[in-house]
Order: sequence, then structure tokens, then C-alpha cells
Amino acid sequence: MAQWQDTDSIDATQYREIVHSFGEVAAALGELKDLTPLLRMIATRICLVTGVPRCSVYLRDDETGLFHGQVGHADQDIDALVKRLVAASEGDAFTHEILDTKGPVLAVNAQNDPRLVCSRMRAWKVRSMLGVPMMLRGEVIGIVFLDAEDEQWTFTDRVIEVASTFADLAAAAIAQARLTIDLRNSLTTVAKQNKLLRQASAVDERLGTLSVEAATIAEIAEAVAELTGKPTGVYDHEHRLLVESVPPWLERSDAPNMPDGSIWKRPDVSAAVAALSDVRSPVLAPMLDAGLQRRLLIAPVVMRHTEWGRLVVMEHGVRFGALDLHVARRAAISVSLEMSAERRAARSEWDARSSLLGELIRGNRDSESLARRAQHLGIDLFAPKALCLVAAVDSLDAQLPVASDVSAAVVEAHGTPVLATGVAEGVLLALDLDPRLSRRQAGERARASVEAGLKALEPLAGPLVAALSGRCAAASEYTRGYSETCEVLDCLMKIGDPHASSVLCADDLGPARLLLASTDQAAALRFSRDALGPLLSPERGMVDLLETLRVFFDCGRSVRRSAEALSVHENTIRYRLARIEELTELLVSDSSDDQLTAQLALLILRISGELDGEQNAEEPIPSLALQQSAC
Repeated sequence: MAQWQDTDSIDATQYREIVHSFGEVAAALGELKDLTPLLRMIATRICLVTGVPRCSVYLRDDETGLFHGQVGHADQDIDALVKRLVAASEGDAFTHEILDTKGPVLAVNAQNDPRLVCSRMRAWKVRSMLGVPMMLRGEVIGIVFLDAEDEQWTFTDRVIEVASTFADLAAAAIAQARLTIDLRNSLTTVAKQNKLLRQASAVDERLGTLSVEAATIAEIAEAVAELTGKPTGVYDHEHRLLVESVPPWLERSDAPNMPDGSIWKRPDVSAAVAALSDVRSPVLAPMLDAGLQRRLLIAPVVMRHTEWGRLVVMEHGVRFGALDLHVARRAAISVSLEMSAERRAARSEWDARSSLLGELIRGNRDSESLARRAQHLGIDLFAPKALCLVAAVDSLDAQLPVASDVSAAVVEAHGTPVLATGVAEGVLLALDLDPRLSRRQAGERARASVEAGLKALEPLAGPLVAALSGRCAAASEYTRGYSETCEVLDCLMKIGDPHASSVLCADDLGPARLLLASTDQAAALRFSRDALGPLLSPERGMVDLLETLRVFFDCGRSVRRSAEALSVHENTIRYRLARIEELTELLVSDSSDDQLTAQLALLILRISGELDGEQNAEEPIPSLALQQSAC
């Protein structure tokens, strides 16, 4: 590399060479995407015009005021080493002198100069060094350091002037390059934002159309999976997975499964999800211990300030982007709107069904009008039904739930929808009876459903009682059925155990409900004790006699069937019946009046809960009416 001649100033040839070198730098400004190529070209050209073999370029950090190494030029690649260096630190007096004077500073003996960090000079084998500021509008935006490795270099005034002139030109080029790069980045950012806005607009239009068309939750999930290209699921407030969808181009067998609902109940997962409520981008990181292998984007579904559930998008194929978050949040709003509409529709249908049952039991509308309304609601009034009146017993522990809760508990056991409405006595239900079963079997199935429903409600509501009517197969029969349930309930309230749930059917009582509804528990129990007397003793022999009497009536007063039911000989049954007649003076084998007395006494004991050896649900006590018809 040729060195400059020692003259006092730059001649025309030297100036032209500076301008030519800077022209090459300026020509590259329009193609730059970052500063590194420009800074490397500046380092190369400044070495060329000054003749100095080594150069390093530093730029100022506006936040700290320090100058960080960017690039270097030498006979070998020194960029990585230069990038580790920082100038203008607290002990760097040499650089601070450049900043204070805003002019070139020369160190003739660099390794012994107190202004420099001598250890660094020795490491870089610097003998003499020139520091030149890059000035722009009176500010030092960078510094160029020139030296020769392990060589004492003579920096003449002309070299210093050339270096200063080129450094100032380079400062202007750097400022212009920064402006160009920022403008290009801004344009790129704007283009990306415009593209994102167009995509967001298309998303809003797609999801908005689904909302207007009253799309189902499954259709919304399908749209989200298609728009994001990722598997999507919707969970309810009990963490049950309602729907799951995958992008249309992805085979279901190749897609990862959405998390099981039980995962959300884990304390660690629940806490992690709760922590996302205050996060701008609610992405749940993988939790391998919980079985969550992928990142999940979670958007809560909120109705009336209450979280009803959540929409979950699973990361698959590509990472989440800003559009995925927009799609998930927008879709969560669509799901909440759909759920609100479904709840309003369900509430409206519930009110309509409740109103229909109320008018059926009051009998204040013509049957044809009621039949049309029932048909509109999908109810067949000619299909056999049983009315059930549920009430709280006379106990401080009992509290009657609302009609919808009672209905839900019975439906859970019965398996088919029921009509329900509130009445003065409690909650009235209308249960479908299976037409394929006999009257007795259908009634027993209804009884079992009600018993299961009361058992489910008991932990929260306390003991409840229920009265079942006979079969209703026409609109005109509901008024009679409601009266029957009121009479049966009256019997339960007066005679039944006030501390236990129980279910009683009108068919169990027969005409006896007319008698029992007009008496109280004390009088009824007194009647039973007077009638059966010694049989109520806890002695084993008396218990066997009372059980034999009950089974005798259950089996239609057949000695043979009674013997089979109790697994004893027929003569044993005859002996026990004779013993019962001897103790009670009731001719239960022959006299219909005495049989009615004994059956009524047994019925009272059963209702009050004092009858030992209660029969199972498959073998109920036949009604008095049926027993009398067999005489």
C-alpha cells in the first residue's frame, strides 16, 4: 500500500482519491439492509486513502454513551475481535480526549501512554495509534482508530487531515444509511401490518358471518382450525371437551389429540392457566408432567363476566402468530354469543313447557289448544305419563330446590325429558311411562327414577318426599292426576317419617288415600297397633309372622306362592296364618273386611317407615284396590 508524501495539505490528486473512495461508499447506500457492509467498506477505504494498514470502526450507543466495536480491516479478519471491544469506558482517557476535543488524537507510544489501557495495546501489538471522530452536526457518532500491528507508524499532518476528512464524510453516509434502513424497515413493517389487517378483516368477516347465521359451536371450531391451520377444541365450565376440530387438509389420525378435560383440574395446570389471565398473549407452555406436549393458545369464553369455558388452539406445524391470537379471541366471543343464544332458547322452551304443564293441571284451556301447543314443543299428550309432586318434608334440614334442579336430577335417572313447573305444594313433574311395559312395571320404573333423583338432591336439599299419580294418557286426565298427587302427598306429610326421603304412588294406596289423607300420624299408627297388636313385637317369632302376613298379601293370598317366596313349606304358611288370626282376632284368610283392616295397617306402617323387612323395588305391596278385586 503506497504511503502519502509528507506535504502540508491535501493536493488535488489526493482529494480526488478521497472523493472517489467515498463515491464507492455512497453508491452502496441504496442497497444496504444493515450497516455492517457499509462500515466494512468505510474501514477498507480509509486504510486505502491514508495508507495505514489497520483500522477499526466504533459507533455510539445512544442509551449508554459508550462506543462499541463494529468492524475492522487488517491483513486478516478481525471483525469478531473488534466486536468485543468497547471505547469511552471510565478508564479510557484517550477516547474521552477525542470526545472532549472533537478532533483527532494521536498516541505516539501507545503501550506506555497513560491515556490508554496498556494491556489492550500490548495484546493488539499497537505501537502508535490515531483516533479520529466521525462528526455529524457537531456530535461524535463514531470513532475510527488507525494503527499498524507491531510497527511504529508515523502519522503526518496530511494523513491526519485525510483521515478526518474521510471520517466526516463517512459519518454523513452512516446517518443516511440508518435513515434508509429505518425507512425500508418501516415500509416492511407497514406492509406486514397491512397484510395482517387484511387477514384479520377476512377473519372477522368469516366469524361474523357464522354468528349471523347462528352457527353451532362445532362449526365455529371448524372455522378456527381452518383459519389457524391448527387443531382446535372448546371446553365447558366443567372442563368437558365439547367439540374438537382439525384443519381440513390434515387427516384426523395424523393430528394430535386435544388435552383430556381432567388435565385442566390438576392444581399445577389450573394455576398456570389462571396466571394467563393478565398476560397479553395467553399461551400455555408445555407441561410434560401433566401430559401437555405442545404449546396451547387459550381464549376464555365469557358470559356476563363469568367464564363459561375456554377455546383452545394447539400449536402444530408452525408457531403461533399474532393472527392466531386474534382468531382465537374473536372466535371465543362468537362461542359466547352462541351459548347465550342457546341458553335464552332453552330458558324460553323451559318456560313454555312449564306453562303448558300448569295449564294442563288447571284444566282451564280446551284440550285441542293444549294438544297443538304440546305438538309444537314436541310433546305427545296421548303418550302415557305419571305426574310426580316433589316437596320438602316438615324438617328443618329440608329445602326444596328450584324446579329446574329437581327436573335435572330426575331426568339423569329417568333418561327422558320431563315437564316441570312450580306449584303451591312444591315442584310438579310429568314423567313419560314406557308404553311397552305393563302399568305396574312402568309405574315402578318411574318410582325408581324419582327415588334416584331424590337421593341425588338429598346432600344439598335434605330429605324430600314425592307423590306419584296414576297413568295420564290424555290432556283431560292431568287435573285428576294432580289431585291424586296432592292426596298422596298429604298422606306422606301426615304419616310419613319427617326425617327421611320417600316416594309413594297413588296405586300403592288405592282408595285408602281418601281415608289416610283425613287423619294424622298418631291416629293412623294407633289404628295399625290396635289391628296388628302382638305382631309388632320385636321378638323373632312375631317378626316372622308379620313378614308372612305381608308376603301373603303380596302374593294375592296364595298359600303356595307365599311358601315359595319365603322358602318354607305350605303347612308352615297355614300354621302362621292360624297363629296370626289367633293373636290379632282378624280372619285374614277368609274375611274381606279383616283383610282390608290388615292391609291398611301394613300400609300405614310402611308409609311411616316402621315396617321391618321392607320389600324390594321389584316386588311392591299391591294396592288395596287390586287385592279387593281378587277376592
